[in-house]
Parts: sequence; structure tokens; C-alpha cells
Amino acid sequence: MPSSLSLIRLPALSIVDLVGADATAILHNLTTNDVKKLTADGPQHAGLETFITNVRGKCLGHVVVFATQDGYRMIGAPGIVATADNSGTVRQSQAIAEHADRYTIREDATPVIRDEELAAWMVIDGDAEPVQTTPLPNMTNQDGVDSYQLPWVKSGTLFLLPIDTAAEHPSRIADRLGVNAESLAMGDENDFHVHRVAAGFPWFGIDLTDAHLPQEADRETQTISFTKGCYLGQETVARLDALGQVQKKLVRWKLSGLPAGAEPAADDKLRALDAPEDAKPVGRITSVGRIDDQGEGLAMGYARRSHFEAGEKLAGMISAGDVGDVAYTAEVLPPVLGDSPE
Repeated sequence: MPSSLSLIRLPALSIVDLVGADATAILHNLTTNDVKKLTADGPQHAGLETFITNVRGKCLGHVVVFATQDGYRMIGAPGIVATADNSGTVRQSQAIAEHADRYTIREDATPVIRDEELAAWMVIDGDAEPVQTTPLPNMTNQDGVDSYQLPWVKSGTLFLLPIDTAAEHPSRIADRLGVNAESLAMGDENDFHVHRVAAGFPWFGIDLTDAHLPQEADRETQTISFTKGCYLGQETVARLDALGQVQKKLVRWKLSGLPAGAEPAADDKLRALDAPEDAKPVGRITSVGRIDDQGEGLAMGYARRSHFEAGEKLAGMISAGDVGDVAYTAEVLPPVLGDSPE
């Protein structure tokens, strides 16, 4: 194994197991991708990235799904978002479980939240340079340890292990990888998000919420089947596909011209390159990746239709201490490619 491996303990993810004889029918009715294609046969099997949509076709959840012996496992970001009445917050897992319950009447399908039972560890291999392709979801069970290849980063493996044995996890993971535990460089959550931004993967609750439509994430080929049959919110998704347009999209930007020691933050606004400083924004940053010493880096966020094609350049302003506000450039990178579920 290369010495570039880093081990990162992630905060509790959203992990929901949907179990029961009718789990396939229920999940099929709530997801944009064709989960009926998934099987749990053999020690290694494929997964699918999918949105879970509400009746209006908005993104109630964004997960990777794998078939299990008694149903399905959904894995996603913590996804902490405001409740519909703004009275508090809810995790993505809770929203998904309540959604599945709401649309289960007599069927045998029960959502089980595993967030607090499983510790999430990400092993990342390689650098955080931007990519145009990411790995297909894949699950492997070896020596009693489940590991997941996910499109969250360019090259990495997610391990989910019982939380009550967390002290043993680094050595167990090292054994599973065939390396010494000392060779794994310990990283933190920020390191994970740097690699995630490079891979262009949206994090629910940060880059996506239930206010967004699936196509606004610009991941149709990875997440939406247009031949699977009916599901909740399908009419909205199909209508957008027929019209061929959304008013904004999630993009990656290559940043340049940033002053030393300064970097943008989530919710910073971007304007057209040739527009006056008081012009209406056409972009909004949601996640920031690594910024180097030359003032170049990566970010993700939403660009308006007029400025979301690859190569479009936007301008931002950032405070640089005694120097005052400094302009920088954000150029849209090509979208991340994925294999179609069709």
C-alpha cells in the first residue's frame, strides 16, 4: 500500500437499514434510481447513488444504497437541516425513516436508524486534485468487516464498525488493508471535505437540502433512472428532464487570485466577471476545498443558468486585512462524470 493513506474518523453518518419482505417495493417507490437492480449475492456487490424525493420532487435525502440479506442499507451525510416548521433540526436518517414509515401502510418494511451504532472511518489514498470521474459504489465483506467504495472521494474506502469497539478500529482497519497501523496518517473532518470537494460530491445538509431539485445537483447520470417506473416526485423530475433546464446547478470552481492567508467561506457570493461590484450575485459558495500558498484552490456552490457551463468565470471579493477587499476569480470546472443506471 502507498504511504499516502490517511485515516479519518467521521462524525456519525446517516445510516438507515430498510428491512422486511416488502423493503424493495417501498424503497423503489421513494427513490430516483433503480434499486431493484441491486443484489446482496457474493462477498462483493454494487451499490447505487440515489435521491430520495418528496411528493414535490425535492431532495428529502441523498444516499448510496446497497442490498443486504434482509433489505437495504442507505448511507449518507449527517444531513442536519431545519424542520419544515423551522422549530428545530432533523438528521437525514430521521427524515428518511419517517418518510418511509409515512408511505408504508400494510407492507412489511421497517426503517432502522444505525447512526449511533456504527463508527464511520474513511481511508483516503492519494492527493486532493480535482477529478472528472469517481468510483462506482461497491461493498465488500471480508473477515467480518464491511467496507464501501463510494464516490465521496477520488480514491477511498469507508469502514463501518461497532461503536463500542472504537479503540480497536485503527488496528482492525490496518489489518484489513494489510498495512501497519503506524503507516496510516491520521486526518480530520476538514481533510475529508477537502477530498470531497475535489471529487465534486455534494454533502447533504451543506451543498444540498430539501429545498433543492435532484437535477440541480448535476448528477443525473449517477442518480436518476428515467425508465424504472413510478416513484414519489417522479412527475417533477421527468418534467425537468423534458424541459432540459434548471435555473441553477451545483458546480465546482477553480479559484485563483486569492490573497495570502485568506479563503472564501460558505455562503460567499460571486458575480459575473465583468459586472459592477454591486451587481446581483450569480453564484453562491457552499463548500471550500484546499487553498494553496499561491492563492489557488477549489470550491463548490450554485451558479445561475447564465454562468454554470464549464469555463464560465465569476468574480468574488474577499477581505485581506490591511489591504482591504481583494477580487479573485472562480472558473467553473467540467462536471464529474458517472455511469448511467440505465
